[in-house]
Amino acid sequence: MSKTYGVGIIGLGMGHECGKWVRELPNAKVTCVCDVDDAKIKRSVEEFGCAATKSYDEMIARNDVDIAYIVTPSGTHADLGIKAANTGKHVCLAKPMDVTLEKCDAVIEACRKNGVLLSVDFNGRFGDLMQKVRYAVDNNLFGKLILGEARLKWYRSNQYYAAGGWRGTWKMDGGGSLANQTIHQIDQLQWLMGPIDCVTAAEVGIFAHEGIETEDLGMALLRFKNGAVGSILGTTTFTKDQYSGVEIHGAEGAVIAMRGDPTWLFHDETRLQKLQRAHPWKGAIENMVAVLEGQAKTLVCDGIEGRKSIEVLTAVYRSAKERREIKLPL
Repeated sequence: MSKTYGVGIIGLGMGHECGKWVRELPNAKVTCVCDVDDAKIKRSVEEFGCAATKSYDEMIARNDVDIAYIVTPSGTHADLGIKAANTGKHVCLAKPMDVTLEKCDAVIEACRKNGVLLSVDFNGRFGDLMQKVRYAVDNNLFGKLILGEARLKWYRSNQYYAAGGWRGTWKMDGGGSLANQTIHQIDQLQWLMGPIDCVTAAEVGIFAHEGIETEDLGMALLRFKNGAVGSILGTTTFTKDQYSGVEIHGAEGAVIAMRGDPTWLFHDETRLQKLQRAHPWKGAIENMVAVLEGQAKTLVCDGIEGRKSIEVLTAVYRSAKERREIKLPL
């Protein structure tokens, strides 16, 4: 008989929404939540019927918590993940994994040493659209890959960056519009197109906001190891949240996977009928439980995978600062 895995969630902003995803799973449940905000704790306890604490150490010490789901500011992810791993808990980190490669490496090593799973919750990988794009790539439906683009044009106010005291800072946000908003698309671009050989050029800057340290617009040009080329554009200076997503084309087909309905284009239109999900799992916790139960061999986005987008981001920032091509891996 399958076990029901207890999930402890820290960070009840987006963490509350993550709890709703967990609630839908047959063999996982929210057993404890953790935050410093009484109102957020009250809301989640009423929603999930779980225990609550303001002490993270207390949460990860509980016997009914098997998985620590960490949904806090980006710069805290690795440290909290290491603490959980050291108590024998499996770790699920919200995106991005953390703000530096050193922090990513530290939490990967802690989870390896303690024999626990580490997943990075790039939930965009699990949606039907990205799963179909992944299937198309895996089954060569696009033919030889030529160009991949990651684009995001959103709006964020000065008040957004001021709230919470961590957004738009290097220490806790790890960057700006690329690190916080566009990181999903950066992850998807490298996941679909394959390993990146180098960032050939990049530009980042502050164009419309006050009181932030990091960029509100960033651009980069990439070259992939398979010979394809790519680009990244992410900004929070647009008039409103217009679109975000990826666009990929090869010699035999393409997909425009922006906000709204995707556009699929194939020279051989029968390929449309072949599209299906590459994996059955609909989320990171479901995928983790499947691995623990022996129903899946691997995590869709483990620590090594989650680290890749931070490596790309680091190379983009370095290229913009040093005004030169940056080779990967770093």
